[in-house]
Amino acid sequence: MRSRRFLPILFVALAALLAGACDKASEAPDVPRGAALWALNVAMACTTSVVDPAGGQVSYQFDWDDGTPSEWSPDMASGVSFAGTHTYAKLGSFNITVRAKYGGKTSAWSDPLKIKVADEGAVGWSFAFLDADEDSADFSLNSFAIGPDNTAYVGCSNGAVIARRQSNSFLKFIQPDPSEFYAAPVLADDGTIFIGCSNDTIYILNSDLTVKSRVDVGGEVNATGALGADGTAYFQTADSIVALRSDGTTLWTFPSGGGSAAPVVGTDGTVYVVNQDGMVYALNPGDSTPKWSYNLIYGAVQAPAIDPSRNRLYAVNDVGSLQTIDLTTGLGSWSYSAGEDASGPVVGPDGSVFIGGGGKLTKLNPDFDTVWTFSPPFTFGGMVSTPAVTDAGYVYVLVVPAQKGLDLQEDVDTLYAVNPDGTRRWACGLGEAVTEAAFQLSAPKVGATGLIYVGDGTQCWCVVGVSAPAQSAWPMFQHDARNTGRAQ
Repeated sequence: MRSRRFLPILFVALAALLAGACDKASEAPDVPRGAALWALNVAMACTTSVVDPAGGQVSYQFDWDDGTPSEWSPDMASGVSFAGTHTYAKLGSFNITVRAKYGGKTSAWSDPLKIKVADEGAVGWSFAFLDADEDSADFSLNSFAIGPDNTAYVGCSNGAVIARRQSNSFLKFIQPDPSEFYAAPVLADDGTIFIGCSNDTIYILNSDLTVKSRVDVGGEVNATGALGADGTAYFQTADSIVALRSDGTTLWTFPSGGGSAAPVVGTDGTVYVVNQDGMVYALNPGDSTPKWSYNLIYGAVQAPAIDPSRNRLYAVNDVGSLQTIDLTTGLGSWSYSAGEDASGPVVGPDGSVFIGGGGKLTKLNPDFDTVWTFSPPFTFGGMVSTPAVTDAGYVYVLVVPAQKGLDLQEDVDTLYAVNPDGTRRWACGLGEAVTEAAFQLSAPKVGATGLIYVGDGTQCWCVVGVSAPAQSAWPMFQHDARNTGRAQ
C-alpha cells in the first residue's frame, strides 16, 4: 500500500526531470578565435565552432559589443569552423561573443574574446625586459617570429627568449650565463623553436620555452637559422654552417668561414649562405657538398633572398652592392649600389626588389632600374632595416636617424609605412637604439592579421597594420613570419 501511494509522486518527478532535460539550452560555441588587436575601419574576422551531438546543421550569430550584432549565418555542418567578419567604426575595447542555433534551440552566449580597436599606425602594445640586475635589454637588433596563434617570440641582449601570448601573458627562457641572443627565433611546423646564442650554442625549445635540446656548435651564433621542408635546421656560426634535427642531432658541418648572415633554402632544398668574406655557397642539403660558389668581393651581414620564378638569389655585401646570382649556375649578373649600411633585400609580387641603404628605401624593377626612392627626414647617414611588403603593396621599414639628441620629433627611431607609389603613408615613433647595429637592425615582421612586430631600443613593439604579408617570392626577412628562410 505504501508503494502505491508514492507511485504518482514518482511519475511526476520523472516527468519534471524529462521536461527540464528537454528545455536545457544547447551548448555554447567555442570562444571566438582571432586577433586581440583590431584595426579601425578595417574588416577583420574571428572564428568559432560547436558540435551538435545529433549531427545536425548549425548556424551562428556574433555579438560585436558595439550595438551591431551579426545576422544569423546560413546552416552548416556541425563542428566546422565559421568565420564572422566585422568592421569597427570606433576605437576602444570590446568583448566579442557568439551563440549557436541547432537541434531546434538557441545556445547561451560564449565566453568573450577581448579585443582592442586602434588606428592604423598606432602602437597596439609594447613591453620591456629587465634582467636580475635591473638592466634593460636592448631589442634594436632582435627580430620577431610569429606563431600561428599570434604568439610573438623574440630574443634579447640580456640572454632571454620571450614569448608574448595574445592574452598578454608571457613565457620566458633565461640563460644562466651572461650570453646574448641576436639571432631571431625560427619556428618549426610542430611549434619547436630554434635559436642561436653568443655562447656557442643553438637552443632547441618547446613552444612553452622549456629546453628540448641544446647543441654546442663551437662558435658564436648571431645569425638566424633556416628550415628545410623536412624540418632540418641550418645555422651559420662564427666559422661554419651546421645542419641539425629537432632532437639536437648534428647531420653535418660545412667550413664556410662563418659570419652573421642567415642562410636560406631554395625550393629544391639547396642551402645558400654568404659568409663574412663575401663568399656565397650553394650546398646540397643531404651532405653539404658545394654545388657552386660565388665571390661578392666584400663580406656580408645581411641575409640573402630568393626569387624562384626568376631563378635568382639576391645578396648584398658590406659596401652596399646588391647582386643577382643564378640559382643553378652560380653566375652573377645584375648589380646595384644600395648605399652604406645596406639592408637585406625583399621581393614584391611583381618581382620588384626593395632594399634599404644610405638612409633611404629604394624600389627596383627586376632589371634593377629604380622605380622610386623614399627618403625619410633626418636620416642622411642613418640606417634602414630590411623592409616588409604587404598584399596591399605597403612597405614597412624601421629607420634609425644618424643624428640623435636634436630635440626633434623625428629624433626617435621610426617605423614607416610607405605607399605603393613610394609616398609616406604614416610614421610611428618608437624608442631609440642604445647599441650600434653591428649586425642588422630589427626587421619588421607582418602577421597574418596585418599586425607589425619590431624591436627597437629597450622595447618590443606591436604596431597596427591593415594588410597581410604579400603573396610574393620573399616578402620579408627570412621569407615569412616564422623565419623559415625557405622559398616556396
